[in-house]
Amino acid sequence: MQAQQAPLIFAEAERQAGDRLLKLALETDRVEGYTEPHAVMIARLAETIGREMGLHGADLSALKFAALAHDIGERGMKRNYLLSPNVLTWEERLDLWRHPILGEQAAAELKLSRQAQLLVRWHHEWWNGQGYPDGLSGTAIPLGARILRAVDSYCALISQRPYRDSFELVEAEQFIADLAGIEFDPRVAQVLLAVVGEERLRREAEAARQQQEFAGWNIPASLSGSPAQVAVVETYEATVETTMERVAEALPTETTEATDDVDTVELPSVEQTTEAQLADVPSQAVESVEEVRAAEQAAPEEFSPDQAPTAEFPAVQAPALSQSETNQSETETPEPESELEAAPKVQN
Repeated sequence: MQAQQAPLIFAEAERQAGDRLLKLALETDRVEGYTEPHAVMIARLAETIGREMGLHGADLSALKFAALAHDIGERGMKRNYLLSPNVLTWEERLDLWRHPILGEQAAAELKLSRQAQLLVRWHHEWWNGQGYPDGLSGTAIPLGARILRAVDSYCALISQRPYRDSFELVEAEQFIADLAGIEFDPRVAQVLLAVVGEERLRREAEAARQQQEFAGWNIPASLSGSPAQVAVVETYEATVETTMERVAEALPTETTEATDDVDTVELPSVEQTTEAQLADVPSQAVESVEEVRAAEQAAPEEFSPDQAPTAEFPAVQAPALSQSETNQSETETPEPESELEAAPKVQN
């Protein structure tokens, strides 16, 4: 099981404080602009490395609690530049360097152990003494704080940040290796690289196995092995299996054939139905129905416009004019029309 995906298990004595810190960790991740649980991933990986390096009991509990609360000081600061897509200015960086001290104070208010409080304060100290806030170096830095420094850097590198994209796993591992002995305890860096390298090789082997299985599905190699593709294939297989079960349940156990001895029912015609209905109604209603039928038969036939017969109309003669009216109409000449008004000139 991958250390970054392993469940974070609390002992009975740790459960109350652990559940409270989980909620605060998710709020802190949102303040910092992480799109995935960052503090929980650090706690899981730090616990694995702590066990590899011999931590147990109260030391391991303090490491888990400090991992969940390591950036709780930034939550209290509420600075907008944490979500800025630009690189921090020098003034913003100086302001941000205060968050380990504020985190120590917040851890004390949460009633965490003094050991967990100091791990929160010193999780940005460097192996060569160039860290902050106290400039500790080497083994003067508690082992839990040295583990947090390396794990915090690695998890931040493989996560999406507001000002940059996430690094590939190999690139993040190379970054840890390059700064071993400078920022990170060389022994802590060695154990961290061994754990994450083993997990990466396991994932690559699993992806290769899935790619061989997907070859029978004609799935492109670029898509095979991805978590989304695995989920699609698993969903498809489950759907096919469920569908086949439903089809098997729906099929009848014995097949039935159509027979020819089925009784056929003849429906009466419209005329028969009307006569039968008229036999059951009063005589007055029958007379009304007969009157309607007689009126329908006496109605004139309707023709379409092109088939309608043409009606012959008698010729109409104009009235004859008297002799005087005829002479007057012949002598009168039409008066000339008045002169038309001149058309208005169009101005160019």
